[in-house]
Amino acid sequence: MQIKTILVATDFSEDADAAIDAAIEMARVFGAKLELYHAYYVEVPAVYAGFGGDFTMPQDILDPIREGAQASMAALVERVSASGVEVDGRTEMERPVKAILAEAERLLADLIVMGTRGLSGFEHFVLGSTADRVIRMAQCPVLTVRSKS
Repeated sequence: MQIKTILVATDFSEDADAAIDAAIEMARVFGAKLELYHAYYVEVPAVYAGFGGDFTMPQDILDPIREGAQASMAALVERVSASGVEVDGRTEMERPVKAILAEAERLLADLIVMGTRGLSGFEHFVLGSTADRVIRMAQCPVLTVRSKS
């Protein structure tokens, strides 16, 4: 198996950081490029009535979320780049499972690496997890990593 492009899906959690660390090591072994990717989705009503009768438009809510995601990604790209691995990073407002699968196809990723939070019981049965759905639907291998804590 030849691995040239590793897509690392991140939600900036501890599990995602563990997945990034594993992907860095794999990138070193295979001489692969890391593509860091964060997809977020927020449902916002068309107009939100705040306290005091003020109205907030969706962009007033979404802009800080987008800016925070982009800042977190920039810091992450800088950290990975400092490790000597070739890396790019991208954020997108889209439902995570759909977005990760589309990004893997767009990049022709050889491997997807992502963290897992280990949902269990009824919640897992009803909702599943992003990692679980990506594993079942991806066209390439998927490695999930859990943090040690």
